[in-house]
Amino acid sequence: METRSKDEFCVEMQDIHKHYGNFHALKGVSLKVRRGEVCVAIGPSGSGKSTLLRCINQLEGISAGRVFIKGELLGYTEREGCFHPLSPRQISEQRRLTGMVFQRFHLFPHMTALQNVMEGPAHVKGWPKVRARTKALDLLRRVGLAGFENRYPGQLSGGQQQRVAIARALAMEPEVMLFDEPTSALDPELVGEVLDVIKDLALSGITMVVVTHEIGFAREVGNHLVFMDQGSIVEEGNPRDILANPRNPRTAAFLSKVL
Repeated sequence: METRSKDEFCVEMQDIHKHYGNFHALKGVSLKVRRGEVCVAIGPSGSGKSTLLRCINQLEGISAGRVFIKGELLGYTEREGCFHPLSPRQISEQRRLTGMVFQRFHLFPHMTALQNVMEGPAHVKGWPKVRARTKALDLLRRVGLAGFENRYPGQLSGGQQQRVAIARALAMEPEVMLFDEPTSALDPELVGEVLDVIKDLALSGITMVVVTHEIGFAREVGNHLVFMDQGSIVEEGNPRDILANPRNPRTAAFLSKVL
């Protein structure tokens, strides 16, 4: 399996194309995310931001290009210049490198918060139940939900459910956390509690790629911003520089409508 340097970049995407039939969703996207970096992706709806995350997570197969996490080529082995797809089982193993948090929480409704967070370590990683429970309780405390472990998703607010979803993703000890507009489904008064958890994760040095419409969050927490439009990365760099003084007219036009 092809590998690359693990020292500097946690995620590396090279000339990624994604087609859905005749629709060209990603048009030669290249992106490098350093270890410990918070990469924030912004842009209009339909610009390819969520598709980019789903390609990193291998929920979507790419049409062309290569994706690496910690130097490991995803989805394929390369031998003598030819690519050979990995088996579904091998792809499932690679998917453990990423933790994905969606717009909707996708919790198991028949399981408590504790059981939701324990599920991955216990049944996917094969941890003993005591170890999985200890880890899950620690993560629920970390996301501010100590004392809520025995509540079911229906007994939690949207913000609390999203924090359980974050804890569940962290439980698999991924190399990179992927957030797909994690606050877009929340009532406005609940947004802050989820963003605070993500900010705390950023301070702890976890590598993250965050698709968001929260421009203030991008400015405050991100240290690498990409602006996407029509399936391409139009502009990237320091968030504060781009948000204050965008160089590309498309970036400037978008920010004029959301700032």
